[in-house]
Amino acid sequence: MSNQKEIFSKLIEIFDEAKFLIKANSFPIFALRTEPDPHDTKFVWKPLTKKTKEQKLKENQEKQRSNRELINFPCNLCANKTMGIKNFFYPGRYPILVLHYSGATSTKEKPFVKKNPKQVFKDEATVKVWNDLIQKTFHFSSEELFYQEYPACNFNTSNSKEEDWKQRIETCKVFVEENVRDFDLQGIILLGSSAKHVYGAEVAKQMIGKVDYWTLNQKKIPVMTLRSPEALVFLDEKSKQTGEEKTLFHYAEEKQNLETSFKELLIELNKIISNKIE
Repeated sequence: MSNQKEIFSKLIEIFDEAKFLIKANSFPIFALRTEPDPHDTKFVWKPLTKKTKEQKLKENQEKQRSNRELINFPCNLCANKTMGIKNFFYPGRYPILVLHYSGATSTKEKPFVKKNPKQVFKDEATVKVWNDLIQKTFHFSSEELFYQEYPACNFNTSNSKEEDWKQRIETCKVFVEENVRDFDLQGIILLGSSAKHVYGAEVAKQMIGKVDYWTLNQKKIPVMTLRSPEALVFLDEKSKQTGEEKTLFHYAEEKQNLETSFKELLIELNKIISNKIE
């Protein structure tokens, strides 16, 4: 009975309010106890204007920054781009950025697609060799470093010249700057796969083992150029093939020397970074 009385009381209250609204010729549909009064809401009107080139570029950069770790990121900065490289950026924890390139650079190379977000190199042999190098040098996993495809897209290689690659590298530098700034990175390892596009093939060979300094976000960042770890894989495979003992020994010795060189150069870069931080 008590429930019925409450229902009747509520109905009477509603009819009384309806009678008042009919007389006042006003039917607002408000729920003032739980919602703000619509009369207190201000609407700001802005005319729709055509965006400038600078505004479009800024919006594009903001999208790219927020989508760094997505499979394909939106970027229209370069001409002749076929598609973005999946997972072009991998965030680590140690403040060194490894710049590399897994995309095709000639018509002889087969297209490569990464199978998981953590994949950096094309094959497991290279992954193992690189991880062993980092473990022996820094005593932590290679996954602790930051990685970025440089450039970050695949291109039509049939008509790509050296000048085209240099222009793409220069255009793509915006992502290097953003990552260095956003993650407070202190040093860069430039692997051969990217170095040949940065400096050109011949100059890149001369830069191996040398420290260059790039000005990024008004800071001098040390950049160490290294051969790609695929070179170690190649020498290791050659040393295990059947052939003359003298030749096999030569490959094994060359591999050992290259591995030692890798470690020494990585240690050198790490010292430079440590001195910077101190």
